[in-house]
Amino acid sequence: MRTALLLSACGYLLTSASLLGATSPAIPTGSTGTSATTLLNQLSTAFSDGNVVHQVQLTGTANWHVGSLEDTGTATLSATTNGSSQLQLSLSSGTRTETQTGQGSDMACTWAGNDTATHAVDRGNCWRPVIWFLPPFSLQPSLVPSYLGATDFGTGPVGFSAAKYRHLQGALVLPNLIPKLTTDVMTRSTADLGLDPATLLPAVLTYSIRPDNGAPIPIAVEIHYSNYQTINGVKIPFTIQRYINGSLQLEIAVSSAQVN
Repeated sequence: MRTALLLSACGYLLTSASLLGATSPAIPTGSTGTSATTLLNQLSTAFSDGNVVHQVQLTGTANWHVGSLEDTGTATLSATTNGSSQLQLSLSSGTRTETQTGQGSDMACTWAGNDTATHAVDRGNCWRPVIWFLPPFSLQPSLVPSYLGATDFGTGPVGFSAAKYRHLQGALVLPNLIPKLTTDVMTRSTADLGLDPATLLPAVLTYSIRPDNGAPIPIAVEIHYSNYQTINGVKIPFTIQRYINGSLQLEIAVSSAQVN
C-alpha cells in the first residue's frame, strides 16, 4: 500500500525535470505518511548514518557518448545545500558545463559547450526533487523543504531494468501558484528513485526532460549508481551512468570525493 507524504521541514532542494515512467505523479495531501517517512529515514541512515552532509565534490574520469562517437576526459561534480550544483567535463574535444542555481520557484539551469556560450535550459527541465548524481544528498530529513511531496510505492521495477527496487517517488508542490501551474510543476518534476532492497542506497533514478525550445517531446533520462564506497562516513557511488532514451550518454568513474 502506497503512502503519500508532504514533507514539512525547512531546507533546500536541488531541482530539474520530470519522470517518464509507468506510474502517475503522487499528489501529496499534507498528511504524514508513515511509510514514506520511515523510508526517507532509512535512506538517510544508509547514506550518512543520519549525519547531515552540507557539501560534496566528486572528481574522476568521464566517457561521453554521442551516437557511435566516444569522448574521454575528466569530470568534477559539486553540490551545496544553498541549492547549487554543477557538472564540469573537460573532454578531449573541449569542455561542457551544466549548472543549477536557486531553490524552489527561483531555480535556474544553464549549460555551456565548447564555444563557452551559456545556454538557458527550459524551466521545466530545472524541476527535479533530487540532485541527479547523488539523490540522498537532497533527501536528508532535516534539510528537505516543505514543497517536496514523496510517495513510497513499495517494491517493484524502476526504469528499463526488470530488477525489483524499493520504489520512492518525489515531486515538487510549489506554493502560491494557480492550480494549473501547480499540476504542471508536479507532473514535470516527478522522479522515481529505485533503492537497492538490501542496502537501501540508490540504484536507479528516472525522470524526463524536453528539448530546450519547450516542445512537448519527452526525453527519458535514467541514472544508474554502483560501486559505493565510504568517504568520511558517507556512502558515495563511484560509478555513475546517465542514459538518454535508453542509450548511454555519460559514464563517470569517481576517483576522489570530498564531503562535509
